[in-house]
This record gives sequence, C-alpha cells and structure tokens, in this order.
Amino acid sequence: MKERFPGLRIAALVDSFNFGQMVDAFNRGVDAYLLKEIASDPLLGSLRLVHQGEKVMPTALLEHLAHKRPLIEGEAEIKVELGELLSEREIDTLHCLVMGYPNKVIAYRLDISEATVKVHVKAILRKLMVQNRTQAAIWAVNQGVVLANGRFADAEPGEVVPSEDATPPLVAMAH
Repeated sequence: MKERFPGLRIAALVDSFNFGQMVDAFNRGVDAYLLKEIASDPLLGSLRLVHQGEKVMPTALLEHLAHKRPLIEGEAEIKVELGELLSEREIDTLHCLVMGYPNKVIAYRLDISEATVKVHVKAILRKLMVQNRTQAAIWAVNQGVVLANGRFADAEPGEVVPSEDATPPLVAMAH
C-alpha cells in the first residue's frame, strides 16, 4: 500500500508485545507498533509523531532488550571495534537511537541540526549494514556497545548516560 500511497502512515494496535511480530510489522511498513493498553495522551502523542514521519514502538521493547539472553560460549559472536567502524558523532547518535530519541531530540542533545542527525543515521545504517533505526539499536545492544539501561558498555563507573534530568521518551525509534 505504501508504494501506491507514499504518504500513508500505518499504526498497529496490538493486544500484547511480541518482539518477532513487531520486527515483522516494521519490515512490512508499519510506522507504529502500540499496545492497546496505551493511555490516551501517549496514544495521541504517538500518533502525532507518526504523522510527522517518526517510527514509534512501545517501551516494552526496552524491557525485552534488557532481558535478552546473552550469548553463551560456543555461539558465533562478532565483535567489532566500534571506533574503527563509526565516527565519534555517529557513536553518540547511535546511543541516542538506542534510547529511542527522535531526530529532533537527538539534534538538541548533540547540539547539531536535524539534517546532520539524518546524515549520521544514514551513515550508521550503511556502516552497520542494517535497514532501519530499530535494527541499528538492536545491533548496538546485541554487540554490547550500549547496554539496554542506556549506558555505554565501556562507561566509567558513575558515568550515567543519559543525563539524570532526562526523562525516558515514550517513543523508541524515528525514521
């Protein structure tokens, strides 16, 4: 349908969170994957973001990633030296993607323009060989680059990312 109606936005309201179903829905062109239990104010905010072209996911995604089974010995594991793969600004942007910030928030937090954020996101997608922001964020968590609690894996003790005054967003990924 999106090929025929390029401006079409699709929001899926589901009974319960299912990671595989969510990934499949986004691969098929869904712009928002929302649980039916969502309150009216967050629902309206999510629909506004979808209308603006953002991708919206439930906070249950972060809970899912936090409980993801770590790789066990013997499984194939690919370790990448992130500093060789991404620039410092792209790493900062990737962290914001994991935290679920839309482009406007990333631009504000990194003190760069939204257009620059889009350039960084496209470069991240290309370099990580993923198709969307969701896959990039999942890659970062799976590789141990960014922990599901929002901290960099190599962060110094006491270093908190994001800042304590930041409130976690309702949305997870923007496109």
